[in-house]
Amino acid sequence: MAVMKNAFPILEYDPEQKAVLMPDRKHLYTFPRKAVISFDGIDDFVNENNCEEIGEHITCTKRFPIYKAAWNGIEILLCHVPLGASAAVQLLDFIIGYGAKEIIAVGSCGTLIDLPENHFIVPNEALRDEGVSYHYLPPARTVELNSAAVSAIKEALEAKGYKYTLCKTWTTDGFYRSTVDMINHRKEEGCAVVEMECAGLAACAQFRGAVFGQLLYTADTLANVNEYDARDWGKASERIALELAIDSVTKIKRNN
Repeated sequence: MAVMKNAFPILEYDPEQKAVLMPDRKHLYTFPRKAVISFDGIDDFVNENNCEEIGEHITCTKRFPIYKAAWNGIEILLCHVPLGASAAVQLLDFIIGYGAKEIIAVGSCGTLIDLPENHFIVPNEALRDEGVSYHYLPPARTVELNSAAVSAIKEALEAKGYKYTLCKTWTTDGFYRSTVDMINHRKEEGCAVVEMECAGLAACAQFRGAVFGQLLYTADTLANVNEYDARDWGKASERIALELAIDSVTKIKRNN
């Protein structure tokens, strides 16, 4: 199939599944079908639950150990994932290549509207204001998250009695480019929170035929554009959110 050409390189797209460099080219591993990738630390959980290291993802800057955890009798891949859509998608594509098919990502987000810190967010749509998603899906303004994954996350939260907000998230590469006018523009089109990876991860999973969802919790806030507030970066939610993500991935239901 021919490349979809455009005056702007970021909008050019090739639907071909096979690339010169494939994530599973070394035929190294067979990973569990269910996986949780976390933007926060997982070391305490790994140590407390005697998780077995079953692989690694190596980049030129860091090694990412990949673990197997047992949760309610179900094997789950667990690993730390780097910040930023491009780096995070590289790891996601790697684990999908070796067998992960149902994946929940977990991490923090900033708020664009008046939401308290440590409030859970379930994104059902992500605005594609990053670069990597355009290498996996044709150009579009947003990408929808998989409904089976969204339902599983909601089920896990409701089972534990946690309140949450279902909403659109703004995925952006420009951490320091959230200007007043841009924030207001994103809010006008329905974005309630902002982060850096969701759209890219969702696009990669959709392209590879995997089920993907993301559980977020609120950290800093940009709701008051006159006074940025980092708050406590949602630290109180890190462990709770990780275990909720693990609960969620066990609840994903699919036919294949």
